[in-house]
Amino acid sequence: MLSYDDLVSGLEDAWLAVGLHEHAFIESVIPTTHDRTCKIELFPEHDEPLTNENIPPWLELGFTWSAVHQLIAEGRDLPSEPLDLTWSYTVTLANALDRSDAELVRMFQRAVHGAFVRYYPAEATEMEPVAVEVRRIYQSDGQKLTVDSIQMVSTTISDLFEQWGDRDLAGLRMLLRIELQLASAIIANLSDAFTPRGRGGYRSVDAA
Repeated sequence: MLSYDDLVSGLEDAWLAVGLHEHAFIESVIPTTHDRTCKIELFPEHDEPLTNENIPPWLELGFTWSAVHQLIAEGRDLPSEPLDLTWSYTVTLANALDRSDAELVRMFQRAVHGAFVRYYPAEATEMEPVAVEVRRIYQSDGQKLTVDSIQMVSTTISDLFEQWGDRDLAGLRMLLRIELQLASAIIANLSDAFTPRGRGGYRSVDAA
């Protein structure tokens, strides 16, 4: 049986193994539904303090552990329900602000696709380009608005149970390691795409 603690500890072992670290680890419980939500902000190595000029691409990883998941973990014979992991990647740009949204989206999609080619080459040939939201953050000098920075965000969802066929905890840890290796490769590719030649003062993580 998979417990909440098994999943969290497996994720932590995996992100540490690939060289990522958490900036925030947020757990919350919704009493009315007994849902337990976990969100983790994962970053590669970087200089401090973080500013728009040096913030690296990063990942917010999250999932909801429902009352049904908990009952099954306690041994109740109930039909399994999906356990979705949400992967949300963010890139912040403080320069190259004149680039078009279409160009930025294509660069982002190529970086993500390159990571999938490395770890899931068969699936990469058929995958659709990821959806990317481009957000322009403005500031005012009292007279006019100017673009201060650009954020690009892409979110995908994967069902852990769909990939974890054998329900073996050792297999779960291996699966999570592969998933976090892919995430780290995506972050490194995004770093190469948007902050080459020094990568904004931080070092990207090699997920090999």
